Amino acid sequence: MTPRRDTVQLPMMQPLRRPSIIDQVELELRNAIYYGDLRPGDGIPEVQVSKQMGISRSSLREACQRLVRDGLLTQFPGRGLFVTRMDPETMSEFIDYRLGIEMQAATIVADRAAQLRADGDEDGVRELLAPLRECAARSAASLAAEEVIEAGNADLDLHQQLAEIARNRFLASAMSTIVILTRMGSFSDPLGFGVRADLPEKHDELLEALAAGDDSRARALLRLSLRELAHRLLTGEGTEVLRDPELRESTGPEWSTLSEDG
Repeated sequence: MTPRRDTVQLPMMQPLRRPSIIDQVELELRNAIYYGDLRPGDGIPEVQVSKQMGISRSSLREACQRLVRDGLLTQFPGRGLFVTRMDPETMSEFIDYRLGIEMQAATIVADRAAQLRADGDEDGVRELLAPLRECAARSAASLAAEEVIEAGNADLDLHQQLAEIARNRFLASAMSTIVILTRMGSFSDPLGFGVRADLPEKHDELLEALAAGDDSRARALLRLSLRELAHRLLTGEGTEVLRDPELRESTGPEWSTLSEDG
């Protein structure tokens, strides 16, 4: 008879921890970029920001490097960190990246809807796409009320939800950065932040394709929409857009004027 072990050998594991200061700083900066408190071209002065946030400069530096890695901040040697500007080359590369992520998510969701339909589960299809329909309804209501930024928020939420319901954590994680990069592109528009006036119709077309399990149609719609977005942001031409002239590129955030010596 094999003797019983009193202890169990476990693989090496890291101790669980609460979100670190660096995690919180990263989230704060991401939110500031998403909501437009930090706009393309705005600088991140290390001394003022660390004092204003009540953190060490090393913690701020590490959080900022995460955003540099994701393309949200750009570091210029000798000048410092700035919110990334979407120049033509950056925009082109970004749209290709977004297409790859989002079209894969759409394929997964459409295939899942097709399987549910094949099983005769129409309720399952409606439940699968319910988060997308809720975002589409919010966007349409905001457009009708001429609440441009809210319409844009709901549109980005819809695309984030598309990745979430694909149930692929890598796609969902990538989309969380993609929606911020998209917002940065919109804030770079010299004519002011805007959203397509026909956004409700485009949402309906995408939802119909997904509900029908037509992954090819869903991918084609996403490709057309994103190509139009890139063209509009780079040239100011294209689809009719509802704009908010007050949401133009920033002249810079009002950081604390605390000196390094405090």
